[in-house]
Amino acid sequence: MASQATALAPRQQHGPVASAVKWAFASYFRARQAIDEVVAEARAEMVSAVPDTAPVAGGADGDDRHDEVMATVVATPVSDEPRVSWMTSSTIEEHTVQDLETLLGREDGFVWVDVPTFDVQAERMLADVFKFHPLAIRDCREPGHVPKVHAYDDHLFVVLHAPQRESTGQIQHRELNQFIGPRYLVTVHERLGETPLAAGLLETSAVLDRIEAGRAHPATPAELSYAIVTRLAIRMETMVSELASTVATVERAVSSHERHLLKRPEGSSETVIDEMFTLRHALLAIETIADQNRVVYARTATLAARLVPTEQRRFIDDVEDQFSRVRRLCRGQKELLQGVLDFSRTRTTAKMDLAMSRLALLSAVALPISVISSIYGMNLFVFSQTRLDVLMLVLGLMGVLTLGMLSWARNQGWW
Repeated sequence: MASQATALAPRQQHGPVASAVKWAFASYFRARQAIDEVVAEARAEMVSAVPDTAPVAGGADGDDRHDEVMATVVATPVSDEPRVSWMTSSTIEEHTVQDLETLLGREDGFVWVDVPTFDVQAERMLADVFKFHPLAIRDCREPGHVPKVHAYDDHLFVVLHAPQRESTGQIQHRELNQFIGPRYLVTVHERLGETPLAAGLLETSAVLDRIEAGRAHPATPAELSYAIVTRLAIRMETMVSELASTVATVERAVSSHERHLLKRPEGSSETVIDEMFTLRHALLAIETIADQNRVVYARTATLAARLVPTEQRRFIDDVEDQFSRVRRLCRGQKELLQGVLDFSRTRTTAKMDLAMSRLALLSAVALPISVISSIYGMNLFVFSQTRLDVLMLVLGLMGVLTLGMLSWARNQGWW
């Protein structure tokens, strides 16, 4: 036994196999650490949550404003009866549907009829009093998916879409119809499901409040329509601004490697990736609405040549520019969000590639050793006693093969 220990001592001093084993263990632990990081991040995104993080679709302030607005809307009593107003450049008078025949005969102003929801009474009024085309009335009764504009002999029929955000962050399309004549403006709203009635009247209610407060004085139906559509464009721009604040929050979370969740107002958790997809869908929906509305007003500018006075056509051009601005804002935020999403995916993929390459290298290095040890352990060679020379030969061969594999991997640039 002493002679065997003496013979083994020089082998322990040189240590090529020991160095290889040491490197293999170090690489294994580095690969294991990389895998643990990826698993920990995925686990954190699945089960962790930080209560004070930004909510979805609107940022910390955005959803607070949304909740406040919706609470006010729900609490505001709104009649489903059409609202009839007689307007001049300086006054506004409230009337009933029965007064429409008389009001349409006056020439000292114009009438504004705001229909909160389309029903049988509203359909009868549009057909009998205003004599609108049956196809236009059908479009009010059966909302479509694409905005449009039609020119008739004495009025324009304009169908626009407005975004309406739900508590889940999804964007719904709400239709706003306008009949723009020389002495009247009729606005017909679409009501979405169980949404409060006042939620579909945000644009017209805001304009009516400004008129009653003396801050706006539309002198013609075209000017009143311009004021309503401008409020629509402003609301869309505000929604994009709120979404942009959440995009910035997500960007900071991804860039600083934060591993927490963003929580929705109702408490359901979503991962950062899910949040980015929700934001991208919302931005895409608003961009689509803005672009389609812009196309409608580009067409309206052409049709207005025979229906709208020259001095009022600038309103149409301005509305088209407003929708173009909203579209560009959405596109910029979408590109930023896509960049953040690509960065997150690339970072996770790089971690997994690094871990898998190290594990593959360890498997390749250990393969020759496994083959030799398997053959040597099959009892093909049976010795009556321990042959130190054969044992050293096998260990030396294993070391040479291991060092050869490591040298080959280094030459390939794998480590």
